[in-house]
Amino acid sequence: MLLANSISLINHDDIQALQIDNSFATAKIALFGGHILSFCPKKDNRERLWVSKEAIFNGQKAIRGGVPICWPWFGEHPSDKTVPNHGYVRQQSWKVIATEDSESGTTIELQPVTSNGEGFDAYAQLTLVVKIGEQLSIQLKTTNLGDKPLSYNCALHSYFTIEDIRQCKLLGLKGIFEDKTRNYKSFETPQPYQFTEETDRVHFDKPEKLTIIDKQLKTDVISSGHDSIVVWNPWQEKSISMGDMADDSYVTMLCVESTITQGQMVAPKETHTLQQIIA
Repeated sequence: MLLANSISLINHDDIQALQIDNSFATAKIALFGGHILSFCPKKDNRERLWVSKEAIFNGQKAIRGGVPICWPWFGEHPSDKTVPNHGYVRQQSWKVIATEDSESGTTIELQPVTSNGEGFDAYAQLTLVVKIGEQLSIQLKTTNLGDKPLSYNCALHSYFTIEDIRQCKLLGLKGIFEDKTRNYKSFETPQPYQFTEETDRVHFDKPEKLTIIDKQLKTDVISSGHDSIVVWNPWQEKSISMGDMADDSYVTMLCVESTITQGQMVAPKETHTLQQIIA
């Protein structure tokens, strides 16, 4: 299809990607996985998203970093351990449905080749709407095309680039979280929220706005349509064990994910939207 003037189709190793360059920002979206790889506002020329230097772009393995699309389940499948973690769409080819340049930025609409796959028996259409302007707006829309309600989980699994996780703070969370590193036991959210070890937490607080404080820099993460926030950093031992991360990768990244972990019901012919805005 004909792309908006701000968009170019490029090759990134073995996959294709959309390169966006408008008055507000530059960005990059891989068509493998509908995966946002970069967002750099021109107002400060600071890259917001982190992609591993060891990430694999072969069109077969999910990309490490950026904003992976986890759908229609998050983490392990609840009943079938043979299917991929985090669903199947992040390892699919996605197609461009529409693009538009406007006075406020560039809008791109994408859909996976198919929204239906092994491990999910509902009939649905997944659509990703990305707007690149002064902020990065990501909308993940799930439309129930069937004749009975469906339930799904998902995540905008965003990796943020930071200078040093050991000097980073996260503002805006409170209440109880489940800690995967401690057998899913529940704990009270620490204040201040800082990082000294492997962190893998599901927070059931669902604030609209969170702020990552990275030394003197601030990144705002604004969510809607979510029921939880996942915070993740693998720390050193796990980084060393992962083939698509450098040994010290954990120092310069933090995942703050807008998620649905408790099951979102969607009535027939209705649409639910999970949104994350990055500023």
